[in-house]
Amino acid sequence: MSIANRQITAYEEVMYPAGIFPQTHPDRLATIGTLRGMRPVSINSCRVLEMACGTGNNLIAMSSNLSGSEFIGVDLAENAITSGKALVAGLGLENIRLHHLDVCHLNREEFGRFDYIIAHGLYSWVPASVREHILEASREMLNPQGIAYISYNAQPGNHLRDLSRGIMRYHVARFADPKEKIRQARGILKFLAESRVNANPYVAALKTEFERVMKYTDEVFYHDDLSEINQAFYFQEFIAAAQRHRLQFLGEASPNELGPRNFAPEVITRLRELEGESEIVREQYKDFFLGRAFRETLLCHEEVPLASDFMSEKVCELFCSCDAIPSEAKGDDESVLFRRNEGSEVRIKHPQIAAALKYLCAQWPCAVSFEAALDIAGPEPTGAPESISVAQALTALYKAGFIEFHVTPPRVVNAVSKRPTSSSLARFQLQCGEFTSNQLHKPVKFADPLSRQFILMLDGSRDKESIAHELTEFVKLRQGESQDSATGTDLDEFASSARRKVEEGLETVARGAMLVA
Repeated sequence: MSIANRQITAYEEVMYPAGIFPQTHPDRLATIGTLRGMRPVSINSCRVLEMACGTGNNLIAMSSNLSGSEFIGVDLAENAITSGKALVAGLGLENIRLHHLDVCHLNREEFGRFDYIIAHGLYSWVPASVREHILEASREMLNPQGIAYISYNAQPGNHLRDLSRGIMRYHVARFADPKEKIRQARGILKFLAESRVNANPYVAALKTEFERVMKYTDEVFYHDDLSEINQAFYFQEFIAAAQRHRLQFLGEASPNELGPRNFAPEVITRLRELEGESEIVREQYKDFFLGRAFRETLLCHEEVPLASDFMSEKVCELFCSCDAIPSEAKGDDESVLFRRNEGSEVRIKHPQIAAALKYLCAQWPCAVSFEAALDIAGPEPTGAPESISVAQALTALYKAGFIEFHVTPPRVVNAVSKRPTSSSLARFQLQCGEFTSNQLHKPVKFADPLSRQFILMLDGSRDKESIAHELTEFVKLRQGESQDSATGTDLDEFASSARRKVEEGLETVARGAMLVA
């Protein structure tokens, strides 16, 4: 059996879970291109190709909000494509097509050119000949101002993974059933991680790897760690391959800075000493410091002139958003601390920059124009052009991953209307599953039936009183059907406070970017 046929069989036997990947969204790609001096095609009228799209969930979520754009997805697994086509038909989407196709059969003559090409979770898991075709297609099928996203496993961070992977693959080679392979692979890693009374560096490394693989779902673990091919690359190796196809490095789709909070001052000093080197050299040394294990690299045509770094003067063309919570300092300290839910924080002393950031936070999850933020910031006391310092500060915060930029504001609202509405995509997907995406193209899980029913009711036809009444009836029905209180909710308590719970729930889903106008 050929490698390609074995790969098809593996993905037919164990379907890779459908995913939503915010870092692949055309808005993210176009934003980075804009900051480097490109003029990407508007995401409202673009063509997007995703290689190895699986069930197409990632593209479907994009296409549901970008009706003026066209989306094409291809995948080798026929059952995944069949599942995706059913979802497309159920949603009535007309701007997306999914094809059961080998990526090596992609060609410009049949499919045309694209403004954005996505290859997520593919490059490291296919033979060298397929990797070459991914890069060849990215060159030949990209429009002149097009951007390609290619993710891959990176070194040096994957050396430890290669260690554990070799052990697990040797151990499970004699087992045929995928479920048994998964159980045995985790089992041998756990056994070795606990094999010594006093752990040495080898056992400590295996323990770290065991803790990592336990965080993965069975399906992801099976395909990512136990696959026949899983090739990691040093950044400079990947870029050398891209350059052979006349593609150049544009940037990373995810934040890519080494912050002073996490590294010794000497590290930052050393990186500054590399400013005279090429961008490729600087990026490679970043990976050495980070121990990076995964990259999400953006490429464009080598002929495109790029700025050497993000251009803060381009911020005036963008929209900004931030989900942090500001808190005023006490005493004589006039600074403002901004803290995000995921733990990162920044303290701002500059009053104009603090005012602009406060405004962004107050508007979350909506994005606001830079000009609007600048109006709130007001003039600098020194009389200097306020647009320069605020733009530079926001650019630095974006590079650190603290705020987000957008070329087009997401279709989302931050206030609860009289008849609140969730997206048709969310309502359709939550009829038969726990997962959907919010309006910021981020995956969201609604684990319990009550929360799913709540979103389903947000179709724009009900006011808050109606929602509270119908949710109470839903709880009654479920508890009537199951004597063990399937919803885990006290009925009397719920009925007496249903309106308050609805109010709180609507505020939560609004902040979670689940509501549309």
